[in-house]
Amino acid sequence: MPADIRRAKILERIQRDGGASIGELARDYGVSTITVHRDLERLAGDGLIERIHGGARPTGGSPTHIQVPTDWTKRLRQAQAQKEAIAAAAAHFVEDGGTIFVDSSTTCLAFARHLNRHPPRALTLVTNSPAIALELHAPAIHVVVTPGEVDQTLRMIGGRWAAEFLAGLNMEVAFISAAGITLEHGLTTTRRALSDTLHAALASSAKGIGLIDSSKFGLSALVSIAPPEELDAVVVDDGLSRELVEAYEAAGVNLVFARGHRTASSVA
Repeated sequence: MPADIRRAKILERIQRDGGASIGELARDYGVSTITVHRDLERLAGDGLIERIHGGARPTGGSPTHIQVPTDWTKRLRQAQAQKEAIAAAAAHFVEDGGTIFVDSSTTCLAFARHLNRHPPRALTLVTNSPAIALELHAPAIHVVVTPGEVDQTLRMIGGRWAAEFLAGLNMEVAFISAAGITLEHGLTTTRRALSDTLHAALASSAKGIGLIDSSKFGLSALVSIAPPEELDAVVVDDGLSRELVEAYEAAGVNLVFARGHRTASSVA
């Protein structure tokens, strides 16, 4: 990526998220921490950002200026290590030359960033996430964004237009997440528009893969998306108890653990 484009993306991300660390930026843009340091110095010199210890924040971020975190930025900062592990494990389901759907969740954003850092030789990626569309820049990844209505709280595109568009596609894998997952209600979300969009993506895909960190297990939201046993796999970090693993596997759910396949007997 040319340096000027990278700096523009870094600036946009800092302004959008209220700040970023040098380590996060180096990881997500595939450059060294020294390169990020130089980029931040350049942006700070132009008066576009303020440097802080270990990273940067938007201008005006003095102690008297409080950056109020949004629901989106809060979710971005939750379970980051778990999401990174899930993203790496989920990449094994992506084949060169394939077409996949990646939803608008922050877990799927971590997955998309992983693919951007380690792209296949060729891939078509369909998404209902404006954030994913803006961050993907690997030449090997062809990005397709659904039409529809934008939900600013969830940073997603949904509704009838999105569902109708997805219904006309043929995809190998749909990667989806959820606000919660239980055996009784399955994967759930707070928005009907998102549920309808994910239903359409799953119906148009040969496989459905859930990317769900362990903190979501046992939680249930308003609208159901899909029963977990109907997905081809649910990729999760290693934070589940033995009892939960046994219960989900007994119900026919294919749990794939972020640090490799495990069975209930191997769970501490």
